[in-house]
Amino acid sequence: MTHEGLADRLEMLLVLRWLDLGAPDDGELTLLLEELAAELEAGTGRRGLLAMMGALGDLEGRGALEVAWPGGVRAEAQVRLGERLRRDARQLFGR
Repeated sequence: MTHEGLADRLEMLLVLRWLDLGAPDDGELTLLLEELAAELEAGTGRRGLLAMMGALGDLEGRGALEVAWPGGVRAEAQVRLGERLRRDARQLFGR
């Protein structure tokens, strides 16, 4: 799978998780990177973590989201979906 393909799949997964939370206005999600890597079959251990960090970086570069690393870079990320992504998801899914 390409790096860009993983970022696209991650974006869809994050939108679905956000919708499952009731589409909160702040767009915030807390992510466990190892869990995401396993779900997206991006690898295990360090390889999976690096793949998820790279995909999050790609999405942040596109302006789709913002990433924060509470307590420094580790296996947990705080993500805020961008306004445009939230608006598009609401229009598509009617929330």
